[in-house]
Amino acid sequence: MTQKKRQFKKPNKPVVKQTPKPNVQKIAESFEADFNKTMQLVPLPDGSIVYKDYVVKENKQGRWVITRKTAIGIQGEFNLKSCALIGAKSLSRVQLDAYNEIKMLDTRYTNSYNRVQVCRKIIPGIKDFDHYMIMLNKLEHNTWLADNCKAEISKRFRWSFV
Repeated sequence: MTQKKRQFKKPNKPVVKQTPKPNVQKIAESFEADFNKTMQLVPLPDGSIVYKDYVVKENKQGRWVITRKTAIGIQGEFNLKSCALIGAKSLSRVQLDAYNEIKMLDTRYTNSYNRVQVCRKIIPGIKDFDHYMIMLNKLEHNTWLADNCKAEISKRFRWSFV
């Protein structure tokens, strides 16, 4: 009877492969190229923004106007810069329904926001309780309207540009 000796094999050490270090410069350049492909907005030093053939800039009254590079005249006028950018995108795609919707949304937000400011100014001076409650309800309602319009504008901006 011969017995064979059991031989235990030593476990092999895992081979650690050395991965080459990524070239940060090349990665940064590729990210920048991808960003430039997706982001079509070009900010200018004076605060205006260019989207394709349209320029969105602030006029003397503090409103944001859309002008075309190749044409003379104003294409649209908005109270909010983000609405003007969405409007420029819808104009470039010739989506006039979307342009009119964003124009109405801009107007609704501005009106609601202005009413909130008026209510906040008037409420501290009211002596009559009934009048106070009416103004408080108006303040609450217009705050709700302004917040909803602001959320809708933010959602549309993200859909358009992000």
